[in-house]
Amino acid sequence: MSDSPEGESVASSVTFQLVRLGQLANHRFVDQLAPLGLRPRHCAVLELLRDGSMAQLDLAHCLGVAPSVVVDMIDELQDLHAVDRVRGTTDRRRQFVELTAHGRSLIRRAANAARALDADLLRNLDSAQSEGLRAGLYQVTEGTRPAKPARAAG
Repeated sequence: MSDSPEGESVASSVTFQLVRLGQLANHRFVDQLAPLGLRPRHCAVLELLRDGSMAQLDLAHCLGVAPSVVVDMIDELQDLHAVDRVRGTTDRRRQFVELTAHGRSLIRRAANAARALDADLLRNLDSAQSEGLRAGLYQVTEGTRPAKPARAAG
């Protein structure tokens, strides 16, 4: 006996629809970011650094990834001259990461690419539907994200 009502399918679930849309959006976003040398995971780091420097461990916590993954991402972003590592002033063992001017330019260009992709993906929705979807997705996403640690002094 099934726990789900008759007539429901995996394909009609929000989860399945989000996965399908996510795969499409991801592939297209990757293509848009490639000329900038960025990948979506880089954008997540750059967005977190918009408000100021963060310790590498705090970045790992915010992103929900292992510290070694953040080290790899920071290395890649340093190769692009998008971020700099800075030693803490009170604890020289702590590494902080900060955006460079080029990093700010890259995140602006990535945001423009994302907005253009949004417009294309949402072209069949009117403005009220588009804003409702955006607000709903934001609310769901924020509810699943780890809390952002307070910015610690170097």
